[in-house]
Amino acid sequence: MLYGFLKVYVGIILKFFVRDIKINGMENIPADRAVMFASFHPNSFLDAILLDCIVERPIWSLARGDAFKRPWVRNLLHKLYMMPIYRISEGKENLDKNDETFEKCSLVFEDKGQVLIFSEGLCMNQTQLLPLKKGTARLALQTWSEGIDVTVIPTALNYNQFTSTGKKIVLNFEAPILKEDFEDHQVTGANVLKFNQQLKESLERAVTRDFSFTSWWPALYYLAFIVNFPLYLLLGAVVRPKTRGTVFFDSVYLALLVFTLPFYWLIVFAVLMFLL
Repeated sequence: MLYGFLKVYVGIILKFFVRDIKINGMENIPADRAVMFASFHPNSFLDAILLDCIVERPIWSLARGDAFKRPWVRNLLHKLYMMPIYRISEGKENLDKNDETFEKCSLVFEDKGQVLIFSEGLCMNQTQLLPLKKGTARLALQTWSEGIDVTVIPTALNYNQFTSTGKKIVLNFEAPILKEDFEDHQVTGANVLKFNQQLKESLERAVTRDFSFTSWWPALYYLAFIVNFPLYLLLGAVVRPKTRGTVFFDSVYLALLVFTLPFYWLIVFAVLMFLL
């Protein structure tokens, strides 16, 4: 219920944060099969938020494990369709917990659900693909070996900039990677290498710096920008020094915008009524 509400509400707020977006390859996403989005990861939590709002069916996102330490946070993130994935930098003792997460992913896939995994294993405000980790290949092969038919969709969100509102975004869903592409589905070094090579080639095609497209929405965005400019200016002044040197500017900014924009509109409306 919380996920569904936020999907709609945040989707509306995003229209005042994103100037224009172009989506390619939506037809590659099956409507009634299990899906794994194997994604490029240039912009922290915003990557998952955008995919959640754009793709029709719910998506379980695999997020960095250290965010799940506190029980109340873990419960909240679970309600937001998030599961932990641990990296070696978060402690070798936690790596075994990934097996539990992969088992939960298998249950999602059995129910023809969708899972998002960031295949580079870390986030940077980058414009080029980083080396791929083994987790995506392992999860796909393990799922196939269990007899579960999951479609892997190489996915890339591309941003023209990372530090302010009014960004342009290109979202590419590439042709799927299918279990039929592999003679066997055992989690072997050779199969992981083959999978990652195929995924790398697809993601490299999906990563683009072509933001020359235009649509009808920017005209409305600029009209709203004039109204919202004082709030944008204030949020930028608060968030920029707090997130300098990190990848979290857009994520923190959007979170604050989600909470403050409706109240700001009420204030603007009250002022206008007073003046009139």
